[in-house]
Amino acid sequence: MGRLQRYSRIREIRKIDLVTYFYIPPLIIAVIWVIYGLLIYPHLGNYRFIFLAVFIISTYILFRRFLIGMVLMYKAFAPMEVRKQCRYNPTCSTYMIMAIQKFGIVVGVTKGIKRIKRCKPPNGGDDYP
Repeated sequence: MGRLQRYSRIREIRKIDLVTYFYIPPLIIAVIWVIYGLLIYPHLGNYRFIFLAVFIISTYILFRRFLIGMVLMYKAFAPMEVRKQCRYNPTCSTYMIMAIQKFGIVVGVTKGIKRIKRCKPPNGGDDYP
C-alpha cells in the first residue's frame, strides 16, 4: 500500500467522504442562511416566502448529508471493540446511512435507533431497511 493510500483512509472511511458529508454541509447551510437573512429577506417583499421554502428544502438536503457524515465519523473513530460486536449484516451504522438515504431524516434516524435497540445477544442475521 502506497504512502498516499495509507493516509487517505481512516479505517474503511475515506477522508474525502468525511469532508464531503461532515464538514461542508454545515458551512453551506450557514452561507445559505446568511445570504437569505442579509440579502434576500429585506428586499423581496411578497416573494420572500418562496425563497424561504427553497432555502428550507436545501437545508433539509444538506442536513441529511450532515447526519450521514456524523455516522461516517462514528465509523471512522469508534473503537474496534465496539464495532466488532455487531450481529447484523449490514452493521448498524451502515443500516442508519441506508435508512437515512432511503426514508429521509425522521424515519431513517428512527429506524436506525430501533435497530440499535434490538441489537441484543440472541438477535442477528441479515436485516436491510
